[in-house]
Amino acid sequence: MTATLRPTARFPLTPDLQPLARQADPTAPLYSLPMYSVEVIAPGGRAPQLDGWTVQSWPVASLGDLTLQARPHHAATPDDLRAALTRAGFTPLGPVRAHR
Repeated sequence: MTATLRPTARFPLTPDLQPLARQADPTAPLYSLPMYSVEVIAPGGRAPQLDGWTVQSWPVASLGDLTLQARPHHAATPDDLRAALTRAGFTPLGPVRAHR
């Protein structure tokens, strides 16, 4: 006799259960700017709060403490992200990768 497995979650999640970052309007001008990802050494393991950037972080990294994704609120380069992270006390590691 075979057991029947029942799913424990139903997808897609309802809009009120989606992460806030995923609820933003994808036609907004912000989404025309690149998203950057980089690994960092994070003091105290906390995620950065950077003025002018929307930042998401994960505690999974091969080089440092966190992997970050950051989208600028204005035109900005990978060097601008590195500078903002350094000013906030974080150490960027490896390359900053750009994603569209």
